[in-house]
Amino acid sequence: MDLREAVVGWDVVNWSRALDYWDSRLDFDPSGGRALELGCGGNGGLSLWLATKGCRVLCSGYQGVEEAARSVHRAYGVEGLIEYATVDACAIPHREAFDLVCYKSMLGRIAGDGSLEVARGVVDQISKALKPGGRLLFAENLVSSGLHRALRQRWGAGKNRWRYFTIEELAGLHAGFGTFEYTTFGFTGCLGRTESQRRLLGRLDGRLLDGIIPDRWHYIMAGIVTK
Repeated sequence: MDLREAVVGWDVVNWSRALDYWDSRLDFDPSGGRALELGCGGNGGLSLWLATKGCRVLCSGYQGVEEAARSVHRAYGVEGLIEYATVDACAIPHREAFDLVCYKSMLGRIAGDGSLEVARGVVDQISKALKPGGRLLFAENLVSSGLHRALRQRWGAGKNRWRYFTIEELAGLHAGFGTFEYTTFGFTGCLGRTESQRRLLGRLDGRLLDGIIPDRWHYIMAGIVTK
């Protein structure tokens, strides 16, 4: 499996653009640092990505994904840099322990009841877990266009208590940090019914559509936040 496919898993072309953004913006070498991945999927993708850079990672996801993630990490020879635990993002037990905290497409599931207070509590817990000067790397789903909202309510995660955020909401949630940088992208990629279709549409987004449609119609935000 290609590394980016293992890290991202779905809609690889568009979501992996978050990796490019973080790589271009991080102003320190994560090698030897300590990181926490919250809400890892079955591949423990961001843990894998950071471990390939030499970072020591605590990989946390919902119960039952650890063994699958271990298998992927073992295949890439980075299992020695990764530990596993079930960490509640609403009650992180670590204080000023990590140089990096990262997550992908997690906050919307936790805040599925629609309340920003739950999301704000998670962001506050992340801030407390970061060392002074530490960074949060995140990629999250945006509200996007009326077309996206309609399709999600009928077929997607929107019908299963998933919260999608506006750009302004995500900026407001991180207002208490020292710095907040972000980019947005993606319009048609998620509409593909197969990964091959999503790859084709993702390339169309990156090469043409993202430059001509409003940012508020994009469906992904990637951010770097400094404590």
